[in-house]
Amino acid sequence: MKKKFFLILSLGLLLTSCDFQARDEFEKQLAADEKKVDKDFKMPDISYEKAGEESSTNNDNKTDEKLDLTNLYGSGKAGTNLNPADAVGNIIDTSIGESQIGISLRPSSQVAGAYSTILSYKRNNELTEREFGPIAGINGLNTVVTFDKVNSDSGPMLLVSQVTINNGETYSAYYIFNKFMSLMDYLVFRTSTNDTTPTVERLDDIVEYTDQAIPGDLNKAIKNRMEAEDRYLPSLLDVYGINYKSVKSLYENKEMDIGYLPDITGKDRILLTKTTTSTDNMGMNIDMEK
Repeated sequence: MKKKFFLILSLGLLLTSCDFQARDEFEKQLAADEKKVDKDFKMPDISYEKAGEESSTNNDNKTDEKLDLTNLYGSGKAGTNLNPADAVGNIIDTSIGESQIGISLRPSSQVAGAYSTILSYKRNNELTEREFGPIAGINGLNTVVTFDKVNSDSGPMLLVSQVTINNGETYSAYYIFNKFMSLMDYLVFRTSTNDTTPTVERLDDIVEYTDQAIPGDLNKAIKNRMEAEDRYLPSLLDVYGINYKSVKSLYENKEMDIGYLPDITGKDRILLTKTTTSTDNMGMNIDMEK
């Protein structure tokens, strides 16, 4: 019988990106209890923030200087079945409360040859970037990332959600930012065909982990991850009145549930980005829907 540990570990989890990380790599990191190092895009005056670094009391994020997102990233392109190399650049320039945010498509800083969405905003008068992906450029990849505006008693908030399948690894993540772009809460879930039992992270803590790997097929890995999402997501989303629903997508030439995403539509859905589903070129192209 598997034994579950509910651990309180300060891992200094890097939130520069909520990128996909292989389960075996994550477990090596867990065993060593090492902190990750930020990966820069080598652009000047950019801040890469980790979980817990944002002050909970200093919420004054006003700035007089507007970000010139087109100058920073170029002009991107939305559409379906796009070659990501032809769509690179800024896609969204909007605001959450008084905070300007940009969403752009860029080459991934995590995986060579891949492409990710970049969330950009100013915090403490510095440009901050967070990477969500990869979304395209890898054979066998299937990722969906949504950016949604959420209403709360304290003002508008931003919810970023991601579900990924990548050659036997499965991953999902959900991030809540307030109107000052302080990270308020997040959940991350991982399983794989090598270990179908879920690992769950919340803020700086590992809240669910197993000491015995149980291998299985991809369907089992996804099913177990979604069951873990069902256990934890209500505690993150219910307070904001957000419902979630399962998402189906084509993978390995068959349609399957790949995870849960917020049930948000209309003007509150800022952007949906996903890997273009294909029977013969899965993982290479991208859909970007405003």
